[in-house]
This record gives sequence, C-alpha cells and structure tokens, in this order.
Amino acid sequence: MEDKILEEAGLTKNEIEVYKALLQLGSITAGPLTKKAGIHRSRVYEALNRLTEKGMVSYSIQANRKFFKAQDPETLINFIEEKKDRVKEIIPELKAMQAFLPEKHEANLFEGYKGIKSIFENITNTLKKGDEVLVFGARSGQDMAPEVWQTFFKHLDKKRLEKGIIQKFIYNEDLRDSAIVKTYQKARLTEVRFIAQKTIAGINIHGDNVAFIVWKKKPYGFVITSNDVADTFREHFRILWKTAHK
Repeated sequence: MEDKILEEAGLTKNEIEVYKALLQLGSITAGPLTKKAGIHRSRVYEALNRLTEKGMVSYSIQANRKFFKAQDPETLINFIEEKKDRVKEIIPELKAMQAFLPEKHEANLFEGYKGIKSIFENITNTLKKGDEVLVFGARSGQDMAPEVWQTFFKHLDKKRLEKGIIQKFIYNEDLRDSAIVKTYQKARLTEVRFIAQKTIAGINIHGDNVAFIVWKKKPYGFVITSNDVADTFREHFRILWKTAHK
C-alpha cells in the first residue's frame, strides 16, 4: 500500500499502521492490536484516540473490555471532504490578508543553459489553465543548440498542454522556415505570427513576469517581476499582434 498517499491525506505514520492493523484484525482489544501494529502501546492509544476523533475507528465495551474496530475505508474520503470544507471557510480571510501584501517588484539575472531552463520551467509551474504566454522578438534556442534543447522543450510543451496554458508567438520573419517555428505552428493551444524586424533578444511575458532572453553561445536572461511592467508589455504585445502577419 502507498502509505505516502495516506500521509498526504492527513494521517500520521502511527495512525496508518494502527488503522491497517484494525482492518486486518476486525474488532479487537489494544493488546493484540499493539502486537500487530508493532508500535509502543502508548502510541497505539494516541493513534486510536485521533482515529476515533476522525471517525475512522469506533469501539464497544464488552465484559468491561474496550474493543476497537476500523470503519469502512470510505470514511477517509469523508474526513478529507470535511478538511476541504474547513479550509474553504477560511479562504476569504486568507485572501483578505493577501490583499494587504505589497506588490512584488524584483529583477533577476539567469545565465547559461540551466539558468534559461529555470525561466521556462517557472512558466508551467506558476501559470494555470487558460493563462497566456506571450513571446515576441523571438529567436530559437533550439536552432542554436538542438541537442541541448530538443528534449527539454518537448517535455515542457507536454506539461503546458496538460495544464491548458495558451501560448502566442511573434517571431522574426527570418525564422519563418525554421524547424522550431514549423513545429509550433502545428502545436495545440498555440498561435504564431511574424514581424519584419530582427532582434537578438526574445521577450517572454507570463503572469507578473517579463523575461528578456538573449540566445548567444552562452545564453542569458533578465527577468523583471512586476504586475505593472508585465501589463505594459502585454498591451504592447497586443498592438504588435494586430499588425503581425500569419
């Protein structure tokens, strides 16, 4: 059994061992249960008390002895649902606290292939379904180092599609016939257009971030995190998008 899943559901290791032992033993007293679970008797009682509070264990008194019994495993789902309901109750309060946090403004420099990869990974890690990645003035890192980037971008695009993230590219016209551009033109949740100007840097807008990526032999990127800056570049992108060619 995957105990890690039960831990993520909110059970401690001792609670998991005691509950699994009860499922196998049926209605039983603490003595045999302790032997089966392989846990100190005091820890077994602690786990039983918590499991009883969670509705996953019940007990009965027979001849002045307490017999414990595991409830149906479906009870675990009810326990999780109750936790979700309690969390939902405090979401408005948490959001209210968030509203008073100062807006984040920072700039970071990333160098080399690992640094650039971390910029792209941040996109799929932070965005959600329906969010957009807007890229313009783009050059292709894959064209410059295909062996390094091909597998990475393929994996990244798979993750993007799984999350339902939309991407739009405005490529330099001289890249129209490149392999990577043709690949993106066929990709799902993707639109590609072209402009005549030539640049050595690509500008990538996602969430509150604007990344400037320069595809040199040793690539580097400069990322500004600011909602105001990101919105400004998003508006600039939409203006260019209207004049760009398919």
